[in-house]
Amino acid sequence: MAEALNLPGQGLLAIVGAGGKTTAMYRLAAELIGRGLRVACTTTTRIFPPKPHQARLILAENNERLLHECRDVASSDLPVCLAWTVDGGKLMGLAPDFIHNLADAGIFDWILVEADGARCLPLKAPAAHEPVIPARSTHVLAVAGLTAIGGPLDENHVCRSARFAELGGLAPGARVTPASVARVCAHPEGMFKGAPDDAVRLLWLNQADMPRALDHGREVLGLLRDAAALPQRACIGAAGALTFATEIWP
Repeated sequence: MAEALNLPGQGLLAIVGAGGKTTAMYRLAAELIGRGLRVACTTTTRIFPPKPHQARLILAENNERLLHECRDVASSDLPVCLAWTVDGGKLMGLAPDFIHNLADAGIFDWILVEADGARCLPLKAPAAHEPVIPARSTHVLAVAGLTAIGGPLDENHVCRSARFAELGGLAPGARVTPASVARVCAHPEGMFKGAPDDAVRLLWLNQADMPRALDHGREVLGLLRDAAALPQRACIGAAGALTFATEIWP
């Protein structure tokens, strides 16, 4: 996945959207660790704690303590997951300014930040206060779950469904179409809302191992290509299926 996205040797990656952000983050972390790189995972919102094989969890009550603990474990064979505390079973994330400080410290080669929430749904459109992307992100990865295409546009299937309908040109309660996903991807207030101007924009259409999903993904990217709206890198894949072959566009 890291190779398909053409990730270099270091950077600050913000992951937004829906339909597999956390799975994508830990898969990328494992692959980057496999290159011999030092990797930290964190969030500016809330995420579930990692499983023991995914990352080593570090909780600290202040910035100084967190930086100190990072220096002790940065070169381990597991990525680290950084957070302030656990609330309601989820990790409370870090402030963007502290993430910038962490990047400046040079402890990690890559910092991966889950910068959006979607209630575990496959698609979303961001609200006014979303996403929370660190301003110095070098890369922004938008994730969208293909399993939502063909399903109803409601709050059981799409996070912020009314906003998705508005940006995607659909009536509330209509069926999600490849064209609507392409519109939300290309819209300035859509999937890449808040991305720094100089950040590399990456798109991962996820869940392509499900029935009809690969065809839907190809249609989405074809529409973006025809509209000259493809990001710098776009992939159709399955972050949770290691053997699934990823398609890379362009």
